[in-house]
Amino acid sequence: MTSGNPISIRKFMFEPKLAYLGLELLAGESGLDRQMISNPRIQKPGLALAGFLPYVKPGRIQILGESEYAFLQTLEPSEAIRRMSAVVQENIPAVLSTKGHTPPPEVLELCDGIGVPCITTFQQTSDTIEGASAFLEDALAERTQLHGVLVDVFSHGTLIIGEPGIGKSECALELIYRGHRLVADDVVVVHRTHNHGLRGEPHALLPNFLELRGVGIIDVQKHFGMTASSPSVEVSLVIELVKLTPEHCEQEKLWHQRVRENPEAWSSQTKILGIEVPKFVMAVAPGRDFALMVETAVKKCLLAQRGVDDEGVFLDAIDRIAAGEGDKGI
Repeated sequence: MTSGNPISIRKFMFEPKLAYLGLELLAGESGLDRQMISNPRIQKPGLALAGFLPYVKPGRIQILGESEYAFLQTLEPSEAIRRMSAVVQENIPAVLSTKGHTPPPEVLELCDGIGVPCITTFQQTSDTIEGASAFLEDALAERTQLHGVLVDVFSHGTLIIGEPGIGKSECALELIYRGHRLVADDVVVVHRTHNHGLRGEPHALLPNFLELRGVGIIDVQKHFGMTASSPSVEVSLVIELVKLTPEHCEQEKLWHQRVRENPEAWSSQTKILGIEVPKFVMAVAPGRDFALMVETAVKKCLLAQRGVDDEGVFLDAIDRIAAGEGDKGI
């Protein structure tokens, strides 16, 4: 299930994360629930105020700062009102004035008439854009809910997936015992970030909770301390637990055959919200310490990021040995 739904101006105005902006409604109250923000970027309508309207983008808040008001003051008052009114009527969700500026009464009256909220803040334009954009980037990000367990292992977000009852939560519990942190169990909410990454977090109703068959639901912070969980982490690796079947054994044989040509054959890639993430498949079998295997897989990924190729080094060593033995036989 994915979503990247627009948010209303009312939600934007009364968002606790933006309380420091001190947003105040000046006009257009009837549009608080009707006008929707669909684009996280805040637009400065300098070109539009100069008379070029095609680049006013629908779904983006238009911000009027010191420079915009300074430009409008160079115009005749009637012309300034006309140009501001033209921007307001360009299918925009809201107008936001910074540094306590207030549009002329005629523009506020227009906002009331067509239901376009006009908001003001005493904060600087740059601070307002930075804070509002950061909130909107997160609020409007495409999201998906995945069934699995997300654990912060060595600051590497590791998503453990597999069939119900295969041992995902038990593996997460062992990782917590080893000092790693639970992010989400059962329902993992993943969203895209503005830098083309993925961030995972628990469902709003399920933070800190871990379900263990035969034991029940536990609050990991109460059982293991405040550092046993984390509110979110970047998703960097997927571990799929599978049952040890003849088909999986055959797959491992194919891996052995392919590793000579492709040293990365042990791992694969999976896509989440269109972004590729490294993936390892591990067969569940008695005697295997999966927490240790997950830690090792994470370390392998961290080393790979530094250019360390375990399989490549191993194969090069085999080639050198083989070449040396060949020389001795001549």
